[in-house]
Amino acid sequence: MSELPTIDWWGDGIKAYPDNDMMKSGAVPNQSLVVKEHQTLINNIANLGFDIVFIPFSQQLEDAKKYDFVFTRDHFMCNKDKEVVISNMKLPQRLEETDFVKKTLSDLGYTVKILPENAHIAEGGEFFYLPNENMLLAGCSRNNQAGAEKVAELMNVNSLHIIISEGYHLDTAISPIFNHHHDCIGLMCAEEVFDNNNYEIVKNLCKHNNWELLSQLNTDKEKSLKARAAMNCLTLPGILISTDNINDSRTIEFIHENNIEFIVSEVSQFNLSGGSVHCLTNELF
Repeated sequence: MSELPTIDWWGDGIKAYPDNDMMKSGAVPNQSLVVKEHQTLINNIANLGFDIVFIPFSQQLEDAKKYDFVFTRDHFMCNKDKEVVISNMKLPQRLEETDFVKKTLSDLGYTVKILPENAHIAEGGEFFYLPNENMLLAGCSRNNQAGAEKVAELMNVNSLHIIISEGYHLDTAISPIFNHHHDCIGLMCAEEVFDNNNYEIVKNLCKHNNWELLSQLNTDKEKSLKARAAMNCLTLPGILISTDNINDSRTIEFIHENNIEFIVSEVSQFNLSGGSVHCLTNELF
């Protein structure tokens, strides 16, 4: 996870990116809540027995008002062999962010791999790594195909599945659910952000791998945004951490049937900038 900046996070108001439908342009987060929600999320993860590595929020990033550095998910992808692939960001506003994670990861003993510049665009929020299956699910909104394929190559996965949605990152469209052995057993899906062809790809992927497809369809925009923020979980073996309760009876039933621990850790102020719990965290193996 990233540390918070020493100055108010988006204290001058959020400047929304044109391709991010979840950002609230002009909103000014409540700084007291920013600090409280960030610390509560840290506590909830630590109470589960996980170690947390904090990446410093540099003075250079503060001076440049690169506030979305807190969304650590976007900066890299990690596999079980302690290999990390650093993202090539699509948005020019975020290009320098990844420079500030490399030293921390290298000092921890991870092999840091760099994507070739320009032609290979890839952001961490566009990927889900399924460790037991050694599989990579990738979006293609802020990724390009060359970037997704190069990440898959550098991570040495068995298979890559590209899933196109209207979500600015794939983690705003789907979320895997893992059992206690870290096997993927289900896939939550916001059906409204897929066209028919790509929804069929999701359905066939679930059928082929014997995953439960847990679709939600919210045609109302505000309901969709709320549901997608909740779906953006930190998904760990037998655990889901979300900003909010999931309002879907079949998904709730599936979670209970498989003894998945569901924890609500509200990150409402970070939601204003288009991110949620998955975005604020990134697993190291």
